[in-house]
Amino acid sequence: MKFIEQYTREINTNLRPLEITLKKLYKQNQNRDLELPHKIEDCKDILTKASLMSENLFPQILSNTLEEDLFFHENLDCEIYMHLRYLPCNWHSHSFLEIVCVMKGSCINYILEQKIEMKAGDICIIAPDTRHAISAFSDDSVIFNLILRTSTFETAFFGTLSENDVLSDFFMRSLYNSKTHPYLLFRTGGDSETFNYVGFAYEEYSGNRQYKNRMLNSIINAFFIILLRNHGNKVIVPELGDGDKEQNLIYILKYMQEHFCTVTLKELSVFFNYSERQIQRIIKTSTGMSFSENIQKLKMNRAARLLANPDLSVTAIAEELGYADAGNFRYIFKKYYSITPVEFRSKIS
Repeated sequence: MKFIEQYTREINTNLRPLEITLKKLYKQNQNRDLELPHKIEDCKDILTKASLMSENLFPQILSNTLEEDLFFHENLDCEIYMHLRYLPCNWHSHSFLEIVCVMKGSCINYILEQKIEMKAGDICIIAPDTRHAISAFSDDSVIFNLILRTSTFETAFFGTLSENDVLSDFFMRSLYNSKTHPYLLFRTGGDSETFNYVGFAYEEYSGNRQYKNRMLNSIINAFFIILLRNHGNKVIVPELGDGDKEQNLIYILKYMQEHFCTVTLKELSVFFNYSERQIQRIIKTSTGMSFSENIQKLKMNRAARLLANPDLSVTAIAEELGYADAGNFRYIFKKYYSITPVEFRSKIS
């Protein structure tokens, strides 16, 4: 937590004029429970009054659905700002992706039907078009909101996972295909390495230096790398549906990732104390592919990388990937890539 404490001391965390106005209106309207989720129509009068009183017009938030054009500067892919404390907690969704970083204090993040209590050091990635509301009603709360154009997020986040295929499939499915809780929650414990990049991004965004957009995108990319490297195996994931709450999910996927050359479905089910049928269903639900399809994908991706080394024979590569018969490896490789291993090697060389 040292970095977060130091960083929040360095920036001005006093209530801003608009927050002072919002706090006044909150105190005057305590019977309306503005800290609980409301439809925008039910608190529009408060937002309009705050806007007029503080001479800080923010018509872009007076809507249920927020579009990229209202929030992003024309030449930027990322916007970073401190969340307004005492802003009425209103339901909304937006076409871009949001990352909520709690630097100090706490807040409550309502995502669809779920209530998520966030504290300092927590990071929540919320998928586009997800109905949510944030409640931050304390002077002590310091929350940074990073919003990204969807195309930029896909490049940075999923590009980071290009060599981590099973987890990549899972994250992609969680954020874009889940109809229940499309978010990812990381409890970093205030990891200074991760939050350094939040600070770097905020400083870059606040300035006006040359190559600002390119630099911001590079920092965000590094942020995702550090976040996944340090906390990818501890992420709190959406429920799988049908009442499943598989706490071992990430560990199952990582075990497959690390032992794909030799692991069998039986071994995996014994190791995690599930029946083969249960574990097959868990894998299929979370990645969209069966156990064998995941293993084949991992093996073929690894084979493609090994073929870049001209000193390794095709037979040696087949053995390393757990194929007893090199002919069987060649057959599967050709079926997967539509060319033979030798043709693939020739092409990349």
